[in-house]
Amino acid sequence: MIAIGTEQAAKMVLRIEAVRVRDSIAPEIKRLKDKEIQDNLFETEEFIKAKMVMFFASIRSEPNTLDMIQSSLNIKKTIVLPRVNLNTRELEPYAVRNLSELVLGYMDIPEPRPQRRVCADDIDIIVMPGLAFDKTGGRIGYGGGYYDRFIGGRSDRHRPVLAAIAYGEQIFESVPVMSHDVRVDMIVTDSGVLYCRGGSAA
Repeated sequence: MIAIGTEQAAKMVLRIEAVRVRDSIAPEIKRLKDKEIQDNLFETEEFIKAKMVMFFASIRSEPNTLDMIQSSLNIKKTIVLPRVNLNTRELEPYAVRNLSELVLGYMDIPEPRPQRRVCADDIDIIVMPGLAFDKTGGRIGYGGGYYDRFIGGRSDRHRPVLAAIAYGEQIFESVPVMSHDVRVDMIVTDSGVLYCRGGSAA
């Protein structure tokens, strides 16, 4: 039997709790929160200045990003979504021009067709998913490490702004972070924007 490290075990427990909390948000409340998250994101200077934005396509009880993607396309942002390469276990960024270009991919997550690949260094801001966060930018994802590898390969000069989106209920006192885990720069919630690196809560 393989022993699970203390940090990994703590992450597993926190993932279960974060999913439970997120799933417990009533649908009508979730719709209001989703709109507030979008409004808060779109009002940040980081998003306003960004020319190329990488989103993820939301599933299950995640904050709804499909409306965000459509609204971003409407204001002429270049929109990128990740596609999972199962052979290399890497994320590959592709530009999309409308939501109809998305197809079901890894884990039934909508992904772009592999038609218009972009250079990762050209992405200005990445809107990231996650299950649990803390105020230092600590993030617990789903355990695949895809975003950590994708972002970890960027030099500081080409590192995009990392903007996680989450419900306020997903912010915890602290989350276990390992040496390879990437911290986010800001967390956009329904109640405001928390800047995690040299910023302040708005």
